[in-house]
Amino acid sequence: MRQVRRDDRGRLDLSSALPAFLLGFMAASFQLYLLREFSAHFFGNELVFGLFLGSWLLWGGLGSLARPGSRLPPGGLAVPYSLIIMAFFSGLALLRFSHRLMGTLPGEMTGLAPALAFAFVLAFLLSFPLGHFFVLNSGLLGGNVPRVYFLESLGAATSGLLVHFLLVPRSSNWEGGAAIAAAAVALILIGLKPAKGRPLLAAALALSAAVAWLDLPSQKAAWRPLTLVEAEDTPYGKLQVIRTADQVSLLSNGLPLFSSPDPAGAEESVHFALLQRTGLRRVLLIGGGASGGAAEVLKYPGAGLDCVELDPAVIRLAEKHLPAEEFAPLRDPRVRVVIRDGRAFLEGSPGGYDAILLDLPEPATAQVNRYYTREFFLEVRSKLAPGGVFSFRVPSAENYISPDLARFLACLNATLRDVFEEVLAVPGANCVFLASEEPLSLDPAALAGAIDRLGVRSRYFSPEMLSARLHPARVGDLTSRIREAPARINRDLVPVSYYFHSILWAGRFSGLESGLLRSLARVPASRALDVPLVAFAVILAVLALARRGPGARYLIPVAGMGFTSILVEMAVLVAFQAAFGYVYGKVVLLLTAFMAGLAVGSGLGQIRERASAADLIMVQAGFLSLLVAARAALGTSGPEAGPYLLLLAFGSLGGFLFVVASRLHLKASSHLGLGYGVDLLGSFLGVVVASALIIPLWGIPALLSRLTALNALLLAFVLVTSLLPARKARPSVLKRPP
Repeated sequence: MRQVRRDDRGRLDLSSALPAFLLGFMAASFQLYLLREFSAHFFGNELVFGLFLGSWLLWGGLGSLARPGSRLPPGGLAVPYSLIIMAFFSGLALLRFSHRLMGTLPGEMTGLAPALAFAFVLAFLLSFPLGHFFVLNSGLLGGNVPRVYFLESLGAATSGLLVHFLLVPRSSNWEGGAAIAAAAVALILIGLKPAKGRPLLAAALALSAAVAWLDLPSQKAAWRPLTLVEAEDTPYGKLQVIRTADQVSLLSNGLPLFSSPDPAGAEESVHFALLQRTGLRRVLLIGGGASGGAAEVLKYPGAGLDCVELDPAVIRLAEKHLPAEEFAPLRDPRVRVVIRDGRAFLEGSPGGYDAILLDLPEPATAQVNRYYTREFFLEVRSKLAPGGVFSFRVPSAENYISPDLARFLACLNATLRDVFEEVLAVPGANCVFLASEEPLSLDPAALAGAIDRLGVRSRYFSPEMLSARLHPARVGDLTSRIREAPARINRDLVPVSYYFHSILWAGRFSGLESGLLRSLARVPASRALDVPLVAFAVILAVLALARRGPGARYLIPVAGMGFTSILVEMAVLVAFQAAFGYVYGKVVLLLTAFMAGLAVGSGLGQIRERASAADLIMVQAGFLSLLVAARAALGTSGPEAGPYLLLLAFGSLGGFLFVVASRLHLKASSHLGLGYGVDLLGSFLGVVVASALIIPLWGIPALLSRLTALNALLLAFVLVTSLLPARKARPSVLKRPP
């Protein structure tokens, strides 16, 4: 192995070390900002996240497997780095105008196929060269792959902290991305002092300023012919205010939060529930206060309202853009506006509510799904006064209930019935669910009488509307379709409801996506999870007995580490948002905790002068212990610091394992990027199966139990291969000519 360049005092040459740090700095921050933008333009559910992250890891792994044509001088990466910065800005622009390239209107939903296509192109433009830069940096450091891994992880952790604490709270995605790019250019110019490429770096710096300045104008151009009046990136999502004629709509990550005026929506979200009881005193409204829900609650004499919103920007933008008379109910003395996560507020409240109304988007993502789970419904029941009513609505259909829609509604209905004695479903374009421990009624005459007694004025809750919408035939048909459909209970750690919603979403578009998702939903866990595990055990046994060189012996644990780590990351993210509810705002910090662990582990690995198979055995045993701890910790409501510490620990073990395995592998191989590529490709496989299938269909406990078994197999493999020496390849025998 060549010696790393050092200065006259024996210290590492900055010009050789800085490129590896910059690689992690740019790769992590560019990935984070592109993921935030990708989720905003492709409606941000976990299937979409999986498509983007999977594509990123796949191309990064393939890029690191490509052998370099020649070795670059220390300053030679200045030009490639400036080009990757420009490619990052091109990716942001590509996402912003993606609907025009697809021939759709702004805000129009698209299927999985276009999302996959954009993810694949973006990852190829950025992640493939970034993966290859890992190999080039290893060459700059004399083939010291562990040192490059450490510096890259350190750069990634540094950029993650910068993005989370400084940029996300104060700037938009484009502004934050421009700031990161400008910082990278400055580091290249100051630290590397490149002899070539200065004009290109100056162009990248000028482009950073232009991107920050063009953020809002480009958004307005992208939304034409609709009128975008304001946009704001917050820790909770991308908010955009759209004005069409006299209507104002507020969108979060491309999904509508509300449109105003929308009296029909506000009335159905409130009155079906509140007309069930008399003498209302305390009502809780989670979401929907600014869209007219608060005004409808105040029509009931004596009713006080707690109105909870997670993002303060929602209230601020509503006050700024809604007519004064529509926002006025939120200033009424009977209304208390609370800026907090709705589930956290409910858990900390004393309860005693006569009605709890949920007015949030349907469970299209795991983040929103946490308001439609058995655990949340149990919390709601405990905070209702005797006879209290719980209500929410989800999109449905006026007449025909398709099998996909029936299964989605059946999941919510079964989850409610597992908690409440009485559950009713109101037919219509939106299905309104009502739940209580006391009897409920959908009798049109009884509801119309309650309207008259209470003096509730409404546009759409007339006796004629009620008799048509609540006709016994319509109610009975909806009820029978829901009860006949196969149903599963939706839970915090088994968020199956958002998978069924994904089938509904995919079914709107022509293609194979919906059929594939339906087929996968019918596969039992034993076949989907245990059969591959048995096959993996057979493959490990064959490789262990074959004893063919160091490749399988040292690279299979690296692939297992990548696969395990990414699955644990996904599990922690879903469990974190189920418990705390604001993973969009904390996802950067959670991933940074893992990257910091990689830096710590790889740094500790370099301290050891010699690497041995005993180190691999120790690390695999550590993974087993952490998986057991994770399964216990993620099933309980512990402190918020727990998930960060868990990811830090997994990252530390992963970084240490990579350094040890790389040192052992490079004793017999000259391919500097092979170990890194195997790590990323293992992560690619993990993120695809975790986000798309395992977590929503079979849940986090099933995932962690199989991961524990898989790592037990890996531990056995490392033990066996360390005891059995590798079989040497037979020398070729050349026959002498006669």
